[in-house]
Amino acid sequence: MTQYHIGCDIGGTFTDIVVATSDGEVFTDKADTTPLNLADGLLQALDNVAEQIGVAVEELLGNCRRFVNGTTVVTNSIAELKGARVGLITTKGFGDNLLIARSARNAHRDHHKQLNLPQIVDRDDVVEVTERLDRKGRVVVPLTEDEARRAVRELADRGVEAVAVSLLWSFLNPVHEELVARIAAEEYPKLFLSVSSRLHPVIREYERTMTTVLNSFTGLRVAEYTERIERELAERGLRVPVAFMQGFGGTLSATEARDRPITLIDSGPAGGVIGARELATRLGIRDVVTADMGGTSFDVSVLQDAKTMVTQRVMLRDQFLTALSKIDVFPIGAGGGSIAWLDARGIPQVGPHSAGAEPGPICYGKGGTAPTVTDASAVLGLLDPKAFFGGRRRLDIAPAADALQREVGERLGLDARQAAAAVYRMVTSNMSNAVRAVTVERGHDPRTFSLFCFGGAIGIFAADIARSIGIRKVVIPSDAAVFSAHGLLATDDVRTQTRSTMWSGGDASHVAQSLRELEEEQVAALREAGYSDERIDIEWQGDFKFAGQQWELRVPIPRKPDLAEADLVALQESFPQRYEAEYGAGTAWVNSPVVLMSVRVVATGRAETFERAPARIGQPAEVAPRRRRPVYLPLAGEQQDVDVYDAADLVPGSTLTGPAMVEHPLTTIQVPSHWQFTVDEWSNFILTDTRDRAEQADEHRTLMEATR
Repeated sequence: MTQYHIGCDIGGTFTDIVVATSDGEVFTDKADTTPLNLADGLLQALDNVAEQIGVAVEELLGNCRRFVNGTTVVTNSIAELKGARVGLITTKGFGDNLLIARSARNAHRDHHKQLNLPQIVDRDDVVEVTERLDRKGRVVVPLTEDEARRAVRELADRGVEAVAVSLLWSFLNPVHEELVARIAAEEYPKLFLSVSSRLHPVIREYERTMTTVLNSFTGLRVAEYTERIERELAERGLRVPVAFMQGFGGTLSATEARDRPITLIDSGPAGGVIGARELATRLGIRDVVTADMGGTSFDVSVLQDAKTMVTQRVMLRDQFLTALSKIDVFPIGAGGGSIAWLDARGIPQVGPHSAGAEPGPICYGKGGTAPTVTDASAVLGLLDPKAFFGGRRRLDIAPAADALQREVGERLGLDARQAAAAVYRMVTSNMSNAVRAVTVERGHDPRTFSLFCFGGAIGIFAADIARSIGIRKVVIPSDAAVFSAHGLLATDDVRTQTRSTMWSGGDASHVAQSLRELEEEQVAALREAGYSDERIDIEWQGDFKFAGQQWELRVPIPRKPDLAEADLVALQESFPQRYEAEYGAGTAWVNSPVVLMSVRVVATGRAETFERAPARIGQPAEVAPRRRRPVYLPLAGEQQDVDVYDAADLVPGSTLTGPAMVEHPLTTIQVPSHWQFTVDEWSNFILTDTRDRAEQADEHRTLMEATR
């Protein structure tokens, strides 16, 4: 009997579904995201893919052995500032912690832009309690039960829906936080509760408090979402637990997601990066820039030596500094649904606002009125109105052209096609600049990287993005339009926890004890999820820094039963070399002491995967284009009749040269002049720049002029 693994990524515009079978086949599809009830879009996507496979949804789910979900529910809640009413309980004298924050409100150097932060917690919903621990975690002022009960009752009487508890130095001794938590759970069990010493027992009061508050802010929304997903799928036959993707990579259970909802931040983009890492390893490519263009955003990340980069103390919404770690993804508002507009100078702009799933681009015919990137692509002829979405949605070009003419063209003296070309050039420039931000601005030469492109909207722009920054090889996965969903199936179950454990020399027994305790906790969670010890991998890590620095560098700690001072001294001695390998020669603080701030345990439960079998490449027959159609080439500023190929006709080994368009049911790929298109043995699409470096440099200068 055929068994299935299902990955589902619920994005801002589309809900993507991937089904991998025990027979080595992969099926993909998508549906419109349904913002008012995300489960509806998921079920529609399941219906679509079940029909494609030729089985009933009940049979598909009944024979499913793993179901992984990535979602934007937490990301959207924070971006839109729509969440629960949160009350904060904190130490007396520290009630203004969230107001003061870290002084500077954002990354801008212009003081006029340093505005007060949005307050997730109203100041009237902050309750201070009389208690105090010292910096070693010893009780100086005890918290009485009456005082704790008063604080919880006061917030409940005010009508808060969730409570965050964050007391001073609680990461060293949680006794007072646990007292508050016990009373809240006993007297007000319906209140969502977040406790900082459980969530993130690490020094830095503001980051710990903000993370705890955001966990409570998103908790009710995630609880409703996860419970509905579980219920709807179970009613249709799913018998295995739903796993939810975390932003730092790895999945966890629904129960754990409800306890730690904030870990789901950016889970969809994380799935794409994990999938790219798996694909790059399979193809033997070490250095990769990932580019994910969907309906709402364009997300880029760097995989150097096929390793994901993880950002610590993540800034959310460019405003909230948190204690979170997540895969380093740089997002900009440049998706297929991003809205085109003119700024006060009359210069075309794209995003960050998006038409979203409702109403969507004008050409969808669902009531949209603002011209988008998808509208521009359709007007240029890059999208076939009859073939979009596998023919399930016919694009209406006329109203899209009218809107581009009205909103962009009239003020610039351009017709609709020229206005669409201006939008194309602007969004391509924005995406190219995003790639530069994660490569050139961080000391990487993009010309030594390959560009892995995925997302339903990226195929049209991929080669133009690459050639504008000197990248010569583009990989577009066979399931590019739903690749983040496929990446979810390449993800293992991961449990991780960090604890402040400071050491600068001398006895290291407390460090070893912290690591062992954290390991026991994380391994127990994976065992409860059904993993045997043989399928559990453990990593020990430490956050080291030069004394006086604000940021730490994550360093592996040898996992050994007799970890001792000598082992940590060896890490101290090698730290300057590790630091310079990360930040460049000469950056180490010579002769500065090296200190350990915290330790971390990462426990990974190796999930079962169904592997796709590669095809044997022979001598494929010459593939003829299905037709030709006129396309207005936006960078050349001229119209040409271009060969159009059906992706179903292209078997592994097939090769063609541009200019051409390749149409897949869920995406369209533009092959510009001087680029070669090849299908590899895994059915991935490989685009290669055939010009030499001198020709490439000449065109690069021309392109830079065209996109200004």
